Amino acid sequence: MIIRFLSCLALCLPVYQLAGQQHLPDSLRQKLSNLPQDSNYINTLNLAATDYLKVNPNITRLITAQALALAPKIKYTRGYARALTVTGNAYWYEGVYEFAQNYYLLAARQYQSIHDSIGLGQTYNNIAEIYKKLEDYDKALSYLLRSQELMRRDSATHPLTLYNIGELYILLNKADEAKKYISQSMDLAWRQGNTKVIAYNYWSLGAIQRKEKNYRKALDFYNHAEKIWTQLGELRALIQTYQDMAEIYREQQQYDEAEQYLVKAVQLASHIKVADLQVNNYLRFSRLDSLRGNYNRALYYLSRHNLLKDSVYNLLKAEQIARLQTIYETESRDQENQQLRSEKELKDSQLRAQRVTLAAITFGLVLAGILAWFLHLQRKKISLQKEAIEMQAVALLKLNEELQGLNKNLEARIDERTSQLLIQNQRLAEYTFINAHKLRAPVASILGLLNLLQQATPEEREDILRHLKTCGEQLDAIIRQVSRNLEGAIVPEKS
Repeated sequence: MIIRFLSCLALCLPVYQLAGQQHLPDSLRQKLSNLPQDSNYINTLNLAATDYLKVNPNITRLITAQALALAPKIKYTRGYARALTVTGNAYWYEGVYEFAQNYYLLAARQYQSIHDSIGLGQTYNNIAEIYKKLEDYDKALSYLLRSQELMRRDSATHPLTLYNIGELYILLNKADEAKKYISQSMDLAWRQGNTKVIAYNYWSLGAIQRKEKNYRKALDFYNHAEKIWTQLGELRALIQTYQDMAEIYREQQQYDEAEQYLVKAVQLASHIKVADLQVNNYLRFSRLDSLRGNYNRALYYLSRHNLLKDSVYNLLKAEQIARLQTIYETESRDQENQQLRSEKELKDSQLRAQRVTLAAITFGLVLAGILAWFLHLQRKKISLQKEAIEMQAVALLKLNEELQGLNKNLEARIDERTSQLLIQNQRLAEYTFINAHKLRAPVASILGLLNLLQQATPEEREDILRHLKTCGEQLDAIIRQVSRNLEGAIVPEKS
């Protein structure tokens, strides 16, 4: 899958790079015009792309396209890896998690190649978040623990990693483990003044309280998170917080309050154009209106949910090639690989000639040994077969004698059983004839009463139903008697 992804990147790069040059913001183009195209130029592009994440992820991808095109030319691997990460972040911000994951995996390769443990740890954290969104919690936990180990020395990102592990344990319904990691994350975040991670922790504490049905505490935590998200301009997280608060009010049957927060979520999602969150908003609105008995509006929002969900899927397919951009291998690397292949082919041809000579000598020796061993095995096999045939002949004679004895005994038993079956069949025929007449009377009564039941008055229906019950009991008694007679007529087989 990664190879196909890289092929698409290489094919789409020239088109997307040209589009990126034409649509870069004017302020950024002016700033870049005075800079030489070196590592500092790449860093400036990546920083600008990160700043546009909250405003317009499309512009982020246009900017990173420039970095992805230039970084391999100047052999700036760290800047190239960072551009891949920011591109993945842009897709993450839009909820296109499969594309984001591909970029994060490519970034991880680059960080590994330069032994950048901090960059690799941050990328593992991002990959874990993708698996968390895709509900593959085992892989998510594996990458988070690897990220934690790599980033112990990076105090700036360690609180976020601890938070992500805690959030994963919430999804796994392990509240005690979640609280432990969130508490550690909160302590570090307060000491560092990392308000973003503090907001994340408030958010997760609210989720824990909601699972435990402590709705007042949950809302307090969500309100703390809401204030910080608003201050930081983290609109995506703010939308998700509004969704969670709406769910709490819905669970408490406070439908008006739930609607207020869903309206806020819909407006923000429309503003920043995050289709995955808007799909979720419409589905929540549909459920809310269904609970309120407003089924027409519930159907309307469900239709919008389905249409938007389908359009997102179709858009991803249509943009699968147009959005991908980078250069994975340069022309010099291709030439180097071609030279290495030529040298390898020459050495391989020399080795093949030596192997042919050695194989011819070895083959002659091995063939002689195989023939000698084969003759020995054949003689031994013939001797064993002869002994086996003699033993089988003795066994067959013994079995033949036993079969003759069994045949005589079997014929006698067959004759005896045949006579028993004849007697039994005669009895069964007699019982069948007699019982058919016994069953006819109650069955006829039931059928007659059923015909009368259709025309009877309510008072007459009660009498008819009592007669039906009496006839049913008579029929049950006759059937039981027939069953006992049939059981008595069966002749048990002698063992």
